[in-house]
Amino acid sequence: MLLKDPTHFPRILVVDDDPEMVDLVQRILEEARCTITPAYSGEEAWKKLLIAARRASEEFDLVVLDVMMPGMDGYELCARIKEHETLRFTPVLMMTALASVDDKTLGLGVGADDYITKPFDPRELLARVGAMLRIRFVEQELRRRNQELAVLNEISRAVTSSLDLEQILAQTMQGIRKILPVEAGALMLLDEATGELILHRTLGPEQNSPPLSLLEEGQPLVERVVREGRPLVVNDFSLGGETVEGCPCSLLCVPLTVKGRVIGVLELVNKREGPFDENDQALLSSMAASVATAIENARLYQE
Repeated sequence: MLLKDPTHFPRILVVDDDPEMVDLVQRILEEARCTITPAYSGEEAWKKLLIAARRASEEFDLVVLDVMMPGMDGYELCARIKEHETLRFTPVLMMTALASVDDKTLGLGVGADDYITKPFDPRELLARVGAMLRIRFVEQELRRRNQELAVLNEISRAVTSSLDLEQILAQTMQGIRKILPVEAGALMLLDEATGELILHRTLGPEQNSPPLSLLEEGQPLVERVVREGRPLVVNDFSLGGETVEGCPCSLLCVPLTVKGRVIGVLELVNKREGPFDENDQALLSSMAASVATAIENARLYQE
């Protein structure tokens, strides 16, 4: 196994006009829990890369390619990858029987991230692939965090620049769609007169979404967040003693707090890509802080 996460199977495109070499690399990397897509020419590989570029869930984590191929060789394929707006962050490991400094310089010049010389020891291949994948996932995480911060700043500017409560609530839900892909969600505010939670905005629910009971006022988990004034993450309802009509659901709920006083909650249900984690909680809590201040200012203005 090349990575510590046992649930992740890196997707690798292996390109070589020699089927035996493709088969060898595939067997080595599949034993290390990688998912391999073979290609036997530069042209075939480029078509598969373009298809993957249009589908985020199918993008390759690494391209391992031979330098010397008829038609589109490894240098041209690598150059195309590095010039493509979406593919340019994909690392490229070149395999070559050409060991001269000039050949390696040429490959690095068109954007190759590393080289391995044929014939190679399987241990060296695994070491180089493992190192490139670790760098790849760190870079992906950094880009994701930067994108999240940019969206948070955008949302913060939007909601704090308005004193119209309905506009603030609408912008909040639009912002959630950008940063956290979920099946459904809700924004509830405490009624100042009765102290009851009132549902003001929802995301979804779409067809085949989680039960509506999770988005209703009076839901015990939501009331718990209001009562305790702190976020709640539930990824397995069977562990928390809660049942939701027998449906496997996950929930993230954070309080909207102003000067230590809870004025409402933001609730999200069923993250589309895995369970809710600490980063999701921190992200939604940060957003909730700006939203709560904007809501309070709008209410004061209306008075």
